[in-house]
Amino acid sequence: LLLFSMFDALFQCVAAVAPDGEQAMTMATPWLVVFMLFNGVVVTKATAPVFLRWVFVISPTSYALQAIVLRMTESSGGENNFYVKSMGFQSGQDMQGIAVILCMTILLRLLHVLALRFLNNIQK
Repeated sequence: LLLFSMFDALFQCVAAVAPDGEQAMTMATPWLVVFMLFNGVVVTKATAPVFLRWVFVISPTSYALQAIVLRMTESSGGENNFYVKSMGFQSGQDMQGIAVILCMTILLRLLHVLALRFLNNIQK
């Protein structure tokens, strides 16, 4: 639900900035691609180049997927620890992930309101 709220805020912000729907989709695509690419499965922390590892710190999908995989590994009795280690997932980052996603959501909501106010000339 938290990840959904962040992506909802992202798309609303992009829609408020863009002059029409076609440009909004074009502007949203790079953000979506980066967050989906750096989710910890397509590009893992272990295989990512050093100069791109910072993207995992701000990638909300990485935190969400890491939390899901770690919970599933715990419930299976730790049978998939090799998979977890090879992906570079680390336990104990749930609160950091929640904080990152909440901060991004708040920032994007603020930018959304500012874009509506100053870029779209909405009248009463």
